[in-house]
Amino acid sequence: MSARIFTFLIVISTVISFFSWLITLSRFDPEKIAFLGFLIFYFSLFLWLSGLIFLFTNFLKKIFFKKQLLYYRVRNSVRHAIFFSILILIWAFLKSQNLFRWWNILTLIIILTLLEFFFISCQKQQGQSYGPEDQTT
Repeated sequence: MSARIFTFLIVISTVISFFSWLITLSRFDPEKIAFLGFLIFYFSLFLWLSGLIFLFTNFLKKIFFKKQLLYYRVRNSVRHAIFFSILILIWAFLKSQNLFRWWNILTLIIILTLLEFFFISCQKQQGQSYGPEDQTT
């Protein structure tokens, strides 16, 4: 699959998930819905945020890391989109349940940072570079 088709599919799925999130937001009463309603709300929000963050980070990496191979750029953008979406969703969930404390988010940021360092070290062990410094197109 070409990068253009992949990006087009991500844009389409991001738009669909945005509209499904809006429909969920407008149709369900938070005081009356059950667990399934919240699951649909958070899942559609996760898909929308992941797609949006992926498109944004992939665009920025395309501009700033011109020599980075497409495979590495897309893989890193997907991972970063998932991490940031998880961070935002957990923040929103904790805030909605009145459980939000600064140390909760700080702990989650530390966990996600350690996980990112783990992925970077795995890439370096396989001889892959994280950035564009020694890769060619």
